Order: sequence, then structure tokens, then C-alpha cells
Amino acid sequence: MAVLGPFGSYMNGDPVRLAVYWISAMLLGLALYGLMYRIIIASIAPGSPRWWPALIGGTLLASVPHALATRTGAFWLWPGLAQLHLPLLLWFAQTATLGMVAIAAIDFIRSRRAFTQHNNVAPPATAVPGDVALDGNILALQMEDHYVRVHRPTGSELILMPMSRAIDCVGVEGLRTHRSWWVASHAVAGVEGNARSMRLLLSNGLVAPVARSAVIHLKAAGWIADGQSGAGRR
Repeated sequence: MAVLGPFGSYMNGDPVRLAVYWISAMLLGLALYGLMYRIIIASIAPGSPRWWPALIGGTLLASVPHALATRTGAFWLWPGLAQLHLPLLLWFAQTATLGMVAIAAIDFIRSRRAFTQHNNVAPPATAVPGDVALDGNILALQMEDHYVRVHRPTGSELILMPMSRAIDCVGVEGLRTHRSWWVASHAVAGVEGNARSMRLLLSNGLVAPVARSAVIHLKAAGWIADGQSGAGRR
């Protein structure tokens, strides 16, 4: 970015200052947009109707502090820019444009990785009958399109079964923590985050998201204490 000099920054000259500015701006963007993406993916299932509106809205929200910080930094590095009276709205639009590209790239990488992992696992040839109990030490169930991934301490397997039916077939106590996740109570090793962005740490190292609407059920079941910020188990 320092070499290309987008949005007229090439006219500022001084390659050292340009490098310092753009590296700082990118690191700040990594923190702001990365945090926003983690919050969104923890509360909304990818592919749902709310997914892209949430990404766009979250990107615009994260662009506000990013635009203010980069504008302040640029005026400090190049005092002459302040004399040009550049519109704040224009600066925000330029910042949000870069943010949209970054968020779209992150989501593309995530979706491609999920697609590759899904296709590297051979799906079962037959569906599991709904009246057959899922035996073994089951830690969690994860919905993947028309399949359900059954997580056990020794690994995981895919079964062709609706998520609701798979939950009914499990013979252990647990809760549905997310639209696409069910977790056994004995599998929870810890809780992190807060009510707006909570995750469960499972005994096999997996991290299961918790929807905001499920937090109250976790509290009622005693998985988390009232006012707990996410550290600890119960």
C-alpha cells in the first residue's frame, strides 16, 4: 500500500512515513475487523439470511474508529493534509472500502477452508434411522448442511440426519448452544467471552459458539454463573 499510494497518499512522498502509516493502519485494521468478524461468527451462523447484512454492518461499525485513528495519524505525519480540509465522510468511505475488501477476503478464506474440509470427509452411504440411539462418549453435535458431525474424544464422524433428530438420539445430558451446535454437559471444560460473544471450551480442545439467546438456558442449567464474564467453568 505504501508503494501503490492509494487515495492520493502517493503525493505525500517520504516513503518511510508512508510505510509507517500503512503498516500501522493495517495492524489496527487487523485488530478492529478481526475482532468484529469473531463477534459476528460467534453469534450468527454463516450462510444464514442475517450473515451478510451483519458483516456489512459490522464492517461499517469497525470503520468508524479506524477512520478516526488513521485520519489523526495522517494529519500528525503530514500536517499539510489538515490544511486541505478533507471531508471526514470521504475519509470514512475510503476506510470502509478497504475494510469491506478485508472482511470479504477473510470470509472467502474461511468458506473455502470449510468447503475443503467438508469434501475431504467421505459422507456415509446411508442415513442413520431416527429411532437408533447414538452410542459412545459423545461430546458435541455440529450441523454441517444436511449432515451432523458427531464429536467424540477419539475423533468425529458425519451422519446423514437432521440436527433435531440427532439430539433426540443422544443418550446424555446436554444443551443446544447454537443453531448449529449441541454440547454435552460433561464435555464443557470452560467458558470464555461474555453474553454478547460467548464460547464453550470442550474437553477435546474444540470451541463451540453460544448464541445470545442460549445464554439464559446455560445459566439456568448451571453451566455459567450470573454475571460470569467467561473465565472458568461454573
